[in-house]
Amino acid sequence: MRKRSLINKKTNTKNNDVDSILPFKKLFPLGLQHVLAMYAGAVAVPLILGGALGLNSHQITLLIAADLFTCGIATLLQSFGIGNLMGIKLPVILACSFIAVSPMISIGKEYGLTTIYGSVIVAGIILALLAPVFGKVIRIFSPVVTGSLITVVGLSLTSVAFNSAAGGAGSKNFGDPKNIALAAFTLTIILIINKYSKGFVQSIAVLIGLIIGTIVGSFMGMVNFSGVNDASWLHIVTPFYFGAPVFRVDGIITMTIVSLITAVEALGVFIAVGDIVEKPPSTEALVKGIRAEGIAQLLGGIFNSFPYSTFSQNVGLLVLSKVRTRFVCVCAGGILITLGLIPKFAALATTIPAPVLGGATLVMFGMVAVTGMRILSTVDMNKSCNLLIIASAVALGMGGKIAPTAFAQLPHFFKMILEEGPIAAAITAIILNIFFNWKEIFSSSKPIVPIPDDLAL
Repeated sequence: MRKRSLINKKTNTKNNDVDSILPFKKLFPLGLQHVLAMYAGAVAVPLILGGALGLNSHQITLLIAADLFTCGIATLLQSFGIGNLMGIKLPVILACSFIAVSPMISIGKEYGLTTIYGSVIVAGIILALLAPVFGKVIRIFSPVVTGSLITVVGLSLTSVAFNSAAGGAGSKNFGDPKNIALAAFTLTIILIINKYSKGFVQSIAVLIGLIIGTIVGSFMGMVNFSGVNDASWLHIVTPFYFGAPVFRVDGIITMTIVSLITAVEALGVFIAVGDIVEKPPSTEALVKGIRAEGIAQLLGGIFNSFPYSTFSQNVGLLVLSKVRTRFVCVCAGGILITLGLIPKFAALATTIPAPVLGGATLVMFGMVAVTGMRILSTVDMNKSCNLLIIASAVALGMGGKIAPTAFAQLPHFFKMILEEGPIAAAITAIILNIFFNWKEIFSSSKPIVPIPDDLAL
């Protein structure tokens, strides 16, 4: 990573440092900009999970409201912090990582939502407790591991996107040409916006695509506003709304692995943001940041939501706006909490037709896979052991998705792990990385924190 800051030194004034507080008339629009940039990714997770688990529109509305509410709290934990206890105290936004989507769907289909929440809660506690020793644990999650995992995550989720594009799995009009056409139209809009726009408009291309696609879908009779009409204007997010959490060892192991992987992602973002704002985080600050990630996941499980991690999507806005203060993200956190308390607003997201969501998520999931490939591009491919690690992780990870019945006769615990692509890939990559590279992992003093290429400018 380059030592120079990503922002011109001339902008480094007393009124534009990490801890400066801007006037509200400037703070609010900047905070809202961050919310808009992450909104599509944030609401996509409860929409996908709710649809995959067969929840009704009212339940999905509550999931979205809980998600936005907890996103806000999690963002405040990181950007504002709690004294010297936790929080990276940098301008970062938290939301649910797509890495967690596929494992949660697998757990939810087998055991239900309450087991998802129980697994998320315990995984969050484990991550928070591991924060002080994470500097040692992180060496296991080198780029060959994280790159393989993230690639498999993106590839395995494409089936979810295609099912939505066809009208939603189990729908009466599944595969109707009108559904495919609407999904293709939404995808085209997103691609056009990315080609012909720049800056902030380009950063919210997916959100714009969802809005335009929904408008077109309404003329095709695919939009139902009954859920919006029935939703209340105000609702306090209730802990354990769907029931008391259920704790199962296989679910906990699965979500703990996911938590460790997303924490590695977060470390990369912390270091990149620290470079952007000219405040490189110390080891102590990184520990506080990981601890906040764990507590955010714990809160996700309590408030009927998901495991949260720092979003890299919002880092680009720091470069575009040239505003470094963390209080912009504090303001964004407040906006998210407010939105989470308004179910009628959350219900608007449930009006998005499945084909529109499918067309948009196809891009998003594809980008997840590409991110994994970009991380793998930093791996030394001249070493045959690295090739074997990647090949084995990807093959086993995708094998469970391509031929899920292959493991039908195994005990349930192993069946669930092997059928769940990302987790199978993660376990395979971790074990083989230790087997082939144990000397490098445990003897080198050089830290291993993969930073996405688009952040290391």
